[in-house]
Amino acid sequence: MTNLTKHKAAEIISILFIPQTFTILVFSFLAYKYELLFLQKWVAIFTALTFGFSIQIFTYLYMLKKRKIKSFDQTESNERTIPYLLQTGFYLTGLLILLFFNVNHLLMVLWFSYIVNNFVLLLINYKWKISSHSVGVAQHFALFIYLMNPVYLVFLPIAYLIGWARVELNVHDKYQVLGGLLLGFVLTYLQLHILM
Repeated sequence: MTNLTKHKAAEIISILFIPQTFTILVFSFLAYKYELLFLQKWVAIFTALTFGFSIQIFTYLYMLKKRKIKSFDQTESNERTIPYLLQTGFYLTGLLILLFFNVNHLLMVLWFSYIVNNFVLLLINYKWKISSHSVGVAQHFALFIYLMNPVYLVFLPIAYLIGWARVELNVHDKYQVLGGLLLGFVLTYLQLHILM
């Protein structure tokens, strides 16, 4: 595989496996599987699609267009502060909707973990550029481990691919990737353990 091919593959992996991708896929899956009431099921899916995915992507595109950030990878840690703050706000809005419609407790706990994990990322970002891609995959790995659902096995090769891609693109080093994996797993698992 040539360097150019590896670089292109890493770019595609990084775009496909942004944290918001996991949010929409996993949250919708859980809503379908665990939410028994029709209205709550669709409110949960709508919330994930709107506040966990679409608005966040449009915000990045807008910031990119206005040159508030240089790239989706936000190569400088100071570029990540405003997007993380906005994401936290979007997740808080989503939580209020989920609470109002009284969706399944598991879904609310997972959504709450998005807020906490994102806020911790924001704080760490002031000192160290930890990988949010790694946090995104690890928090869902932790979820399925907690649920003892073998779907967690799918996340192992994805975590490896994401880590390789982020290092290949020189966006993160291996310690930032490993730190993101550890942070995402531990934070999410602890929240599930305490709040469930």
